[in-house]
Amino acid sequence: MDHVTETILIIENDPSNLVAFALILRSFGYAVLEAGSRDAAWRVCHRRQGPIHLVVTNAILDDHPVSDFVARLRLVYPQVRAVIVSEASLGELADNQSTPHECAFLQKPFRADALADTIRGLLDGPKQRAVSSHS
Repeated sequence: MDHVTETILIIENDPSNLVAFALILRSFGYAVLEAGSRDAAWRVCHRRQGPIHLVVTNAILDDHPVSDFVARLRLVYPQVRAVIVSEASLGELADNQSTPHECAFLQKPFRADALADTIRGLLDGPKQRAVSSHS
């Protein structure tokens, strides 16, 4: 495995999922920042000295669509990409909110390698909308 230098912010309100996602991403060599809510994520961002390359987040954050959060985050980190995870399908989400550009979608449950592949594809790929489903 190549040495990975990217930093990923995980926002997950379920503590067991937060720990699991963090362990998975650290095992692939990523630096991981953890937050259990939108407010906690903003606190992490304000303390962060370096870049945040990607955010892994639920489709709904504290009863707000994630697209609003990603848009605000891009004011501080313009190149940030996003992986949106949800138990709902992409079609169900599309009916209720817009999907931010430069993001991917994973439907829960998904495998660790699907998460890692989706993240690597976003970080390495062109700046375009990427859609992925669980494996």
